[in-house]
Amino acid sequence: MQNNVTIASRIGLLLLFMIVFASAIGVTYTYFMGKVESDAIMEAKSAMMEGYERTLRQSVQSLAHVLGDVVQEAKATGQDPRLALREAIRGIRYEDSGYYFIYDEHGVNVAHPLHPEFQSTNRYEHEDPKGNPYIAALGEKAAKGGGYVTYLFNKPNEAVIAPKLAYAEMIPGTSFWLATGIYIDAIEAEQLRLSTRLDAHLRNAILTVSTGTILVLIIIVLPTSLVMVNGILKPWKQMEKELRHAQKMEAIGIFAGGIAHDFNNILGAITSCSELALSDTPTNSPVHEDLRHVLKAAKRGKNLVKRIKAFSRRTDAPRHAVNMQSVIKECMHLLQTFIPATIDVRVKINAHGAQVLADPDQLLQVAMNLCTNAEQAMRGMKGVLSVTLDVEDLSVERARALALPAGVYVRLEVADTGVGMKPVVAKHIFEPFYTTRKKSGGTGLGLSMSHSIVKMHGGAITVRSVPGKGSTFTVLLPCTGIAEERESHEEVAVLPRGTETILLVDDDEDMAYSVSKLFKRLGYDVVCKTSSPEALDYFASDPEGVDLMLTDHMMPSLTGVELTREVHKIRQDLPVILYSGFEGSGLLPRIPKDWKTVGVSSFFTKPFETVELCSAVRRLLDEHKSVTVAANDEATDDDPSAHY
Repeated sequence: MQNNVTIASRIGLLLLFMIVFASAIGVTYTYFMGKVESDAIMEAKSAMMEGYERTLRQSVQSLAHVLGDVVQEAKATGQDPRLALREAIRGIRYEDSGYYFIYDEHGVNVAHPLHPEFQSTNRYEHEDPKGNPYIAALGEKAAKGGGYVTYLFNKPNEAVIAPKLAYAEMIPGTSFWLATGIYIDAIEAEQLRLSTRLDAHLRNAILTVSTGTILVLIIIVLPTSLVMVNGILKPWKQMEKELRHAQKMEAIGIFAGGIAHDFNNILGAITSCSELALSDTPTNSPVHEDLRHVLKAAKRGKNLVKRIKAFSRRTDAPRHAVNMQSVIKECMHLLQTFIPATIDVRVKINAHGAQVLADPDQLLQVAMNLCTNAEQAMRGMKGVLSVTLDVEDLSVERARALALPAGVYVRLEVADTGVGMKPVVAKHIFEPFYTTRKKSGGTGLGLSMSHSIVKMHGGAITVRSVPGKGSTFTVLLPCTGIAEERESHEEVAVLPRGTETILLVDDDEDMAYSVSKLFKRLGYDVVCKTSSPEALDYFASDPEGVDLMLTDHMMPSLTGVELTREVHKIRQDLPVILYSGFEGSGLLPRIPKDWKTVGVSSFFTKPFETVELCSAVRRLLDEHKSVTVAANDEATDDDPSAHY
């Protein structure tokens, strides 16, 4: 009897322990899920606002190009451009409460569908209820290439005054600028609905997990022993941490894949147009140097997309011996474009020719991230940004403290005299999405990506910081040797020319314009189509009139691969070059033999190298010409009548 009581009491104690344990798990899960929800809501709100701003900008840009054509047509027909503009935007609206308005460069209203009394009046001195001269601000933004302004204004047909976000941009080829906006309370209402849905999902998740946990503990864990319970407790926190990290990495991967195509389209147009402008600019012109830097920045943008994808997938990149001094010099050259005059930049190179085995773009990204972080820490104040490159022979003790093998390392130090960080902030500084500057646009990705890159290269990154005195970031990378620095001489490649007819298909007008202009300049006859069905109709009307097709892959109606299949049903031997911004996404295999199965002769990733694309076009045309000549000769030899 006593034994039974003892066993019952022990079981009772174990059950009580399990209940307490289950409660602890529920509380812990609720806490962590609350933090995840908070982070998710903040990121979703930020992404939503960015989406509204991007859509607002794109709508103004698209309409501005159309209105530019309206003005040109009005001038050609002797019509007053102002009247033409008023008529053109009379019935156009942006969403439900949006409308477009036009001013000239002197602040005189040209068209305002909501308030026609504004027309022909100068409103640059007009202010909103808070004294904000928003018309003048919009005009200034438009003159500088476009920008956003927030101000107070009446809602259409209402007496309510609400904050409004507007975007303005010049109408191409004219002295007028166009603007439209959206009321911020509409965005906030959408954000509130999103927060409510997320909160409901959180409550359901907590209820489900709590119920499931109690059932598992009573039915499965109770018959085991306290040993198993202790074994479950130990990895719990680590599992929670890994889960959150995996969720964040997945979010980055989704983000990177989603923007890759559009971003590469933009970079492709910038690259092609910059190369065209560069070829027309004398080498002794200051503009020539500026264009070279635009081209280099566009190529860095392409590599940045690759780095974000590699970071989210935890993959490595091809590496070779890189002179760290060259990386630092390029970083300093790029910094000149945005470092304010109030910051004194000091560079000290003590390791001339020190090399590391790495991807140079990733190293440049690390250096730029650290220097940008230092500049932000000193923004609005005078300060000193110090960049030091040295070589350090790590002792066994110091290497063990950094979890590195002992040996020779290249040491990069980036120090600032900014606001510094508290220990609790410095502890989390390398975590993804962790930032203390969310209000000023911080994403919490720069330092976390730098940390990941350094770790993948077998190095370490540390930070020392004192609040009010600044921070010092130290990067250690394994040194592979010392080499003499050689100046690189940029050679201008000669692009192969031709006279054949090329069918160019791309739904992005900027991309289509730049590529079309490139090949026209090289002597080719280019037929440009921004719709794949239109391109197919054109080809079907004259299949022998096209010598090569150059097409984008991601297009509405027919993708590049689908268009290629349809074209080859009409003419099997047409050479086709396909390009896409979705590299390695599974939409098209990388292996050449797989390209052949869909009829693609060659594949390029946007933004592509001009020399490589032009060479591929010339090579395919020459190969096709050789095959055609050989086939004709064989046909002539087989026909006896051809010898007479």
